[in-house]
Amino acid sequence: MSKRISEKYNDACLKIFALLLLLSDGVTDFSDVIKLFADSSGNISPNSNVTLNKYLNTLKIFGVEVKKVKNKYYLLNMPFNINFTEGELYAVALIKSALNILPKGKNRTNIEKLINELQSRYDSATKKLEVAVTSARNYDLSFYFTKFEKQIENCERYCLEGNNIDVTYNSGGKDVNLICVPKEVKYLENSVCISVYNNLTRQVFDIPMDCIKSIKQLGTRIDSPLVCTTVIFKLKGDLIKRYNLREWEYTKGLDENGWLTIVNSGEDFNVLANRLFKYGYSCVVISPKSLRDHMINLINSTLENYE
Repeated sequence: MSKRISEKYNDACLKIFALLLLLSDGVTDFSDVIKLFADSSGNISPNSNVTLNKYLNTLKIFGVEVKKVKNKYYLLNMPFNINFTEGELYAVALIKSALNILPKGKNRTNIEKLINELQSRYDSATKKLEVAVTSARNYDLSFYFTKFEKQIENCERYCLEGNNIDVTYNSGGKDVNLICVPKEVKYLENSVCISVYNNLTRQVFDIPMDCIKSIKQLGTRIDSPLVCTTVIFKLKGDLIKRYNLREWEYTKGLDENGWLTIVNSGEDFNVLANRLFKYGYSCVVISPKSLRDHMINLINSTLENYE
């Protein structure tokens, strides 16, 4: 026979959820919080403060951190956390930068609230990664959004359509002409680049917008869905000691579970996929999703050979 839940226990659960709901706005006045713990007559007593502290300690046990500063409660995180990749954190940082361009008003306030809610739900790994991402980049892009707005818009369209482009750009004081495949528009420090794939050298590299002299779309298309500029994967076990970083790779170090995170930029997608496949269960691809799906297909195709 199941044990019946008492009214007192049920009331405590409801108050926990009411407290979470109240704190979920991010910043809450103490006067609003303490009202939840008033007596049946609606009066606030010293015992109300004791009860509030007990509930806050209960939230802490379940991983919910709340900080009090000058009669205001600040929600630092929630029990349901979000795990973001490096690329997703870059996107959040760019949105925050774009807020500087928006005039003060409803739209800006709503976006700021959204970002604050996202950040309050980052898990510990995402918080650590956010520090590395934001400290390594400068996202003040207002200059580019004005001077190169049209060019950025065109390049994003070229990347989406996937046709070859004919681009002339300045490199080291010399004009270089190249027919290549546009992959993505990237935001790096104080510049915006178009990332392209050179079919002859089978390499991906970035061309800054302010170096481009001319760019036009051609009618031909080369399908290279497995070409990617940046891949993030993790290694574990003895493979960590044996692995030698390539010149186009860097590591983010070990995470709390002992996995070594590696960022790979510019390696041919097929070559990288075949190399990572050889590492077996000691390797896991984090992003992009297209490579994860490709690895799953490789694994499934291998398993079919043993059926």
